[in-house]
Amino acid sequence: MVKSRYLNKLFIIMTDVTVIYVSIVLAYYMRNLSSPFIDLVPLNHGLSLYLSKWWIPCIIVGSIVYHKGYGVIISFWDDFLVILKSLFMSFLIVWVVFSMQKEAETVSRIIITVSFVFMLLFILVSRGVLKFVLYKIMDLREHALIFEKEISRGFNTLKAFLNKEWYSGYKIMDNTENNSSRAKKIDALFLPIEYANDETVKKLKPDAKDLIIVSEMSGLSFMNTEIKTFLDKNVALITTTNGLLLRNKVFLKRTFDLVIATLALTVFSPLFLIVPLLIKLDSTGPVYFRHKRCGRKMDEFEMVKFRTMRIDGEKVLREFIQGHPEAVIDLEERNKIEHDPRVTRIGNFLRKTSLDELPQLLDVLRGDMSIVGPRPDTIEAINKYYLEYNEIYENIRPGITGLWQVSGRSEIDYAKRVKLDYLYMLNWSLWFDMVIILKTFRSILNRKGAY
Repeated sequence: MVKSRYLNKLFIIMTDVTVIYVSIVLAYYMRNLSSPFIDLVPLNHGLSLYLSKWWIPCIIVGSIVYHKGYGVIISFWDDFLVILKSLFMSFLIVWVVFSMQKEAETVSRIIITVSFVFMLLFILVSRGVLKFVLYKIMDLREHALIFEKEISRGFNTLKAFLNKEWYSGYKIMDNTENNSSRAKKIDALFLPIEYANDETVKKLKPDAKDLIIVSEMSGLSFMNTEIKTFLDKNVALITTTNGLLLRNKVFLKRTFDLVIATLALTVFSPLFLIVPLLIKLDSTGPVYFRHKRCGRKMDEFEMVKFRTMRIDGEKVLREFIQGHPEAVIDLEERNKIEHDPRVTRIGNFLRKTSLDELPQLLDVLRGDMSIVGPRPDTIEAINKYYLEYNEIYENIRPGITGLWQVSGRSEIDYAKRVKLDYLYMLNWSLWFDMVIILKTFRSILNRKGAY
């Protein structure tokens, strides 16, 4: 597997270099093809000027290496962040080099800038395709073990979860205690944090090229973690920040919300004319649905949505429950039921596409809601089912979307939602919000859990 390990990394590096040159070529021809439509200064040089700059791919690959882009990458979003940081740093370095060589005025700023934009897109796509072929289809993942003193249900769940994330390139084959080839060094060893004591680490470290510690503790903010070490002592200080429990991060998030809400309202403004018309044509009743929901500091506010239910919904629900008593369980656990008879035809479409939540952008501008946050719910539901939600709503505003939505939407029960929202509160960052927003579009397209 050692040979396979290095061959896989070599394939990724070669693909990255190829994509860099392809991006430069595409940027060059796009600039030339756009000349008749845009008043641009004619180029007095050819494509060879850019292709001869061998140091450009060297800088980019070196930057990816610096950001550990060829090391342990667990998910696509890890890759996204690494490539984004690497290309931004490379872009600055490239212009510094051009300036030092006195070529900053010779090369086209448009070609260089557009080529880096193409690189961001194409490197991510090419890596995803290559890893899908190598790790998913051909199953050429590096063999790994997991340390567990006793084989339990928790072990099998953790093993299944980690193996499902094929993007990492690791495949857990067995428990260390059952592994018959311990004399042979393995590619990676996953160690649950509860077993990470001095004796165990010393015993396992020589047997693995990569020792990966796994933690499932929801009370710590591992996404905002820094590790500091003393050079003359074998001591590590792991510092974590408490996300949205800090005022400066709350202010940053509020600023982000206002910018995104303003842009979204501008882009989707035509729908505020089209959707009300469709609602009126489909059923009788008001266009908007207003309901009291729990906001920050447990204060109630009136949340606004496009109406998706019949105006006699309560009567319809009572009749439905008489014939389907099992629906009561779904109402208690999720406050939703599949194939809800109260939902109108256009309402069903609005829910599946999440268009019914567009008016909540106005709630964001008013300061009652956030773009990303816990699901807005009634105070009665929160107090009845999960008092743990009190701490979450004391500190953050409910969101139009959230970690709960990209993790299953209506299929998530209250218990899991509390854990997800607590994790989000402690681990908040602008990047985390942007990832959730991007994943929301994917959830809308596959419509999983949307009802």
